[in-house]
Amino acid sequence: MIFASRKRLVTFRLTLEEYDALKGLCISKGVRSISELTREAVLKQLSADHQSRTLVSGDLVTLISALEHIDDALKILSGRISNVLGPTGKRSQFSTAP
Repeated sequence: MIFASRKRLVTFRLTLEEYDALKGLCISKGVRSISELTREAVLKQLSADHQSRTLVSGDLVTLISALEHIDDALKILSGRISNVLGPTGKRSQFSTAP
């Protein structure tokens, strides 16, 4: 396995309680260091966020496709209604407009 060079450093502060909890988690999971554990957690969060955005994007594509099908169906239905009622001038007896 080839490891990419890591050239950026991220630093943040913790309370003593947070640090102790993080250290305990490292020990219980058998992780080499707090840095490794936090790096994995952050990257996992980034991956989950990307997947969430992909799902939303896919949902939008599905929604657009469904709306296009509905629009097509409404156009067909409108044409059929026009065929039944006739041209606009002959529809005045059925119209609810003033």
